Amino acid sequence: MKNFFFIICLFISSFAYARGGVTVKTLETGQKLIVSEDKSLPVCYLYMVLKNGAIWDPKELEGLTSITSEMLMRGTTTRTREQIRDELDILGAEIDIEAGQEGITIVGQTLTRNLDPFLAIFSDVILHPSFDSKELAKLKREVISQLKQMRENDQALVGRFFIRSLFKGHPYGMSSDGKESTVQKITENKVKDFYRKLFVGNNALFAASGDLNEFEISKKITQAFKDLPKGKSVSFQYPPSPIVKGKEIILIDKPARTQTQIMIGHVGIQVLDPDYFPLLIANNAFGGGFTARLMQEVRVKRGWSYGSYSWFRARKTPGEFAMMAFPGTKDTVETLKLMLSLYEDYAAKGITQEEFNLSKNNLINEFPFKIDTARKKVSQLILMELMGLPSDYLDTYRKRLEKVTLEEVNQAIQKHADSKNLFIAILCTAKEFKNKLTFLGKDTKITIKKYTDD
Repeated sequence: MKNFFFIICLFISSFAYARGGVTVKTLETGQKLIVSEDKSLPVCYLYMVLKNGAIWDPKELEGLTSITSEMLMRGTTTRTREQIRDELDILGAEIDIEAGQEGITIVGQTLTRNLDPFLAIFSDVILHPSFDSKELAKLKREVISQLKQMRENDQALVGRFFIRSLFKGHPYGMSSDGKESTVQKITENKVKDFYRKLFVGNNALFAASGDLNEFEISKKITQAFKDLPKGKSVSFQYPPSPIVKGKEIILIDKPARTQTQIMIGHVGIQVLDPDYFPLLIANNAFGGGFTARLMQEVRVKRGWSYGSYSWFRARKTPGEFAMMAFPGTKDTVETLKLMLSLYEDYAAKGITQEEFNLSKNNLINEFPFKIDTARKKVSQLILMELMGLPSDYLDTYRKRLEKVTLEEVNQAIQKHADSKNLFIAILCTAKEFKNKLTFLGKDTKITIKKYTDD
C-alpha cells in the first residue's frame, strides 16, 4: 500500500510532455527527466547532468571541476575504487564522467536486466564519494602526467595555446584539465567544498534512454536520488568577450619541427544569435569538409597540408571561430598567406550559389543521422538544456535551415567574418619563422612562447 501511494504521488507531482519519441517530465524532487525508449537492444543508458562546468573553476584552481568529477569513481563511503570497478565488470556495465566547460555529464551503460544493481552503484558514486586523500594525490599525479604528455601532441598543443590566448582573462580561456601549477594547489577540502556547491538538485537534470519504461525509470531515479541535497540554483555571470585588434601572432616554439600547426581565428557568435543558421551553412561551405573551399585550395590544388578546416563554436556567450592547417615547414609561410587571403575573400564576397546549395543540402540531409537513435536524441536534448535552447529546437532545426537564403548567408558573413582582426597561433621551431612574417605588417604583434609553458 505504501509503494502504491508513492507511485500515485509521483504521477500526480510530475509534469510530462512527449515529442518525437522523447518524454520530458519534472520529477517530484524538482529535476527535469528526459526519457527516450528504444527496445531494439536490451541495453539502457542513464545520465546525470550538472549545469555547471569548468567555467566555475577559480582561476587559481583551474582543473577543480574535472578533478572533483573524476574523484567520484575513486571510492565511496561504502565502496573502494576497486570494488566499484569489480562490481561494474560483473554487471557488464560502465560509468563515464566528462567535465566540460558548460556542464558535467555522468553517463552509465548497463544491460536492462542489471538496471537495479547498476543504479545502486551509479547513485552511490554520485551521492557518497569518499574523496580519499591518497586517491586524490594519485589522481593529481596522473593529471599532471597527462598534461606533460599532451606536449607531444602538436595539434592539441596549438589548440590549447590558441584558446588560452584568444580568450585571455575570460573563463573560456581556461582548460577543464587545468594547468600543472593549479592542479598542484587542489586540496581535499577544496574538492569537498566544490562538490557540495555544484552537486545539488537545483543544478541537476536526469536522462535515460534505451530498453526501459518511462514510468518505471522515473520511479527508480526518484527513489535512488531522494537524498540528493536540493541546494541553491546558481547562475554564472559571463564577462564581456575579449576583442582582438589588428593581427596578433603567437609562435609556440618547439624544437626540430618538420611540420607546423597553424590556427587562425577570432571571437564568433553565441548559440542564440539570429545568424546562427546562416553561418552554419557559410562555415560548412568555407571549411566544413572535403569539398569546402579551404580543403580544396590548401590540400587538393596545392598539396600543402593533409587537411584544412574551419569551425565556429557557439555557446551561451560567443565562442571561437577558427581555421587550421598543418603544413610541412617549407610550405608554412605560403599556407598562412593563402589561408588569410581565402578568409579575406570569404569575408568580402561570401560564398557562391553552388557552394550554398551544396552546403545547405549537406546539412539538411545529415541532420537525421544526429538523432536516429534514442541515445543520440537524449544527447542532443541534454546539450539543448545546457545551452538554454528552446524546447522546439530539434523539431524546427531542418525547417530553419531550409528557410535560409544565399542573401542571408552572405549578409551574415559580412557582419561576422572579420579578416582584419585575427589571432594567429603557429606551433613551429620559432627561429625558422620569426623573420618571415613581415608580410603581415609592422603593426602585427608577435609573441614567442615555449611549448612547455604552463
